Amino acid sequence: MNIRPDANELLAIARQTLLDELLPQLPANLRYPALMVANAMAIAGRECNEGEQALAAETQWLTGLLGDDHGSLADARQALCRAIRQGRFDTPGVEQDRLLSALLAITRARLSISNPKALGQ
Repeated sequence: MNIRPDANELLAIARQTLLDELLPQLPANLRYPALMVANAMAIAGRECNEGEQALAAETQWLTGLLGDDHGSLADARQALCRAIRQGRFDTPGVEQDRLLSALLAITRARLSISNPKALGQ
């Protein structure tokens, strides 16, 4: 069964209503908080659409760097921090290049959710 509108569509409708109908009626001192709410709603919508893919990609990158014996994504992140602190990636070469590629890909995936405009700069 396809239930419409889904959560992402509801967020988009609510955000557009806030921006188009409510924001123009608000006093000047409430414009900034209303825009912050609209921005948070946009981020939440992108998280609904892209969040799982970003986490899966991060898991895949970290597994490629560290192996798959780290359990959760949080554990893999901690293992990566330990490996960096221990100097595993300090020497220029293949390992360091793989780390930099992974960090760049992970950052881009997260930015596409939290601040996609930053990717265009």
